[in-house]
Amino acid sequence: MRRIPVRIFIFLCMSLIIAVASLSVGLYLVHTTRATLVSEKQNKLFAFARLLDQGLPGTFEDILRQEGLLAASRDDKIEALNRHLADFTDRISAAQQGIGVGYYSKELNAIITYGPSTTLGHMVKLSINKDHQGWIVMTSGKPMVQTGTLVRGSIMNCMIPLIRNGSVIGYVWANELVNDINHQINKISQTSYLIILIGILFSFVGTALIAHLVGTRIKEINSAIKTIEIDENFRIPPMAGDLGAIARSINDFAERLVQKRKMEEQMQRTDRLVALGEIAAGVAHEIRNPLTSIKGFVQLIESEMDSKDPRRQYTSIVISETDRLNNMVHELLYYSRPNEPQKSSVQLGAIIHATLQLVRLNPDSRRVTINQDIPAQLPALTGDHDQLKQVLLNLIINAIQAVDNHGQIWISATSTADRVVISIEDNGRGIAPDQLNRLFDPFYTTRSDGTGLGLAVVQKIVTLHEGEIRVDNRDTGGARFVISLPISKESQDDQSQAKDSDRR
Repeated sequence: MRRIPVRIFIFLCMSLIIAVASLSVGLYLVHTTRATLVSEKQNKLFAFARLLDQGLPGTFEDILRQEGLLAASRDDKIEALNRHLADFTDRISAAQQGIGVGYYSKELNAIITYGPSTTLGHMVKLSINKDHQGWIVMTSGKPMVQTGTLVRGSIMNCMIPLIRNGSVIGYVWANELVNDINHQINKISQTSYLIILIGILFSFVGTALIAHLVGTRIKEINSAIKTIEIDENFRIPPMAGDLGAIARSINDFAERLVQKRKMEEQMQRTDRLVALGEIAAGVAHEIRNPLTSIKGFVQLIESEMDSKDPRRQYTSIVISETDRLNNMVHELLYYSRPNEPQKSSVQLGAIIHATLQLVRLNPDSRRVTINQDIPAQLPALTGDHDQLKQVLLNLIINAIQAVDNHGQIWISATSTADRVVISIEDNGRGIAPDQLNRLFDPFYTTRSDGTGLGLAVVQKIVTLHEGEIRVDNRDTGGARFVISLPISKESQDDQSQAKDSDRR
């Protein structure tokens, strides 16, 4: 089954939620608007009806008494009442176009006035049907709303009883054609539906943009994860919001995986080196004795030769190569089973100066310039004087071999609260990036005449001194070796006391 793209899934879900919510709210608002409009119409019509009630200060009989028509016929009485009240009724109906208002007499059982009289006056004298709710109003004495087909047609009719001296003498009404009311309601409903539709359309557009943005970000994260699988150093660019938090979590997870892989590689490498050291130690012991015998017999043969014997050049080569092999066996034995450091309090500055004196005896040192920046007072270290001297000697000789004629070497030292840091830099050819991680591996060398054990021994000694060593390339060319060694406990106490004294 084909998977739906994330952006389409988000768009469909959000659109459905927005559409259902908008329609539900919209229908509720339209229904509420209808009910509110009908309620307002009824309130308005009742207000007009109350004006009619107030416009009749007494009773119908009071008006007829003033006219002297108490004994007149029904028609004469209706005409007299109409003349007296029609003008007021017309003025009330003129206040709102489309409404009809009027008076009804219970005693005469007739419509007295019906305004506007120009269009509805012909209904005067008519009686309401028996099913007309006006009878309920006159019987119960309570206001009532009747909607239906009445004398005027299909109307909403709001009626109020005319109560005088505790008796109902008739009722007044105000009504409006249902078609007019429905037209207003439909107009408002259409406007509401149009607004809802426009809102939904805008919501769809906004949802599409949001879905596109979220989908794009997710696609970027997914692509970045695949890139990390190929390039472990790649990281997802910063993002905002929750997706940014996800990206940061993925970057952190990738970083932890890299560290875990490096740790596993280091452990595997350590296991291999331990095994290699054990093998090397055994082989070195087996080789050392035959080498001693070979050198001794060749020296014996050479002693019996004439000083001008041409074969002496061969015996010299054998002795020289035997010494070289013996030196390699010595380094191999030292790497596999180094002597424990004979630690004491040492001054690193003095060791550096002593090492430089030895280096200057090397003919190769004359073709380079060695610059040094060593503070006069460096904190004391707890370490083996000879082993630290060997570390510095190996690194400085390596730097000399790495630079061309008239090269430059910089040796500097600084201290922190708990460590001394020595830096040995050169402006030589530098180290290839693929060689940096293997530089301290035993038997790995970039020189044809190297054993590949010098830097491995250096790292071993630094580790035995609880220090760290790292190597990188300088931005301006050449390599940089940095050694960090812990200072002695006494030096740390002295520094702490000096700081306390300064504060005081």
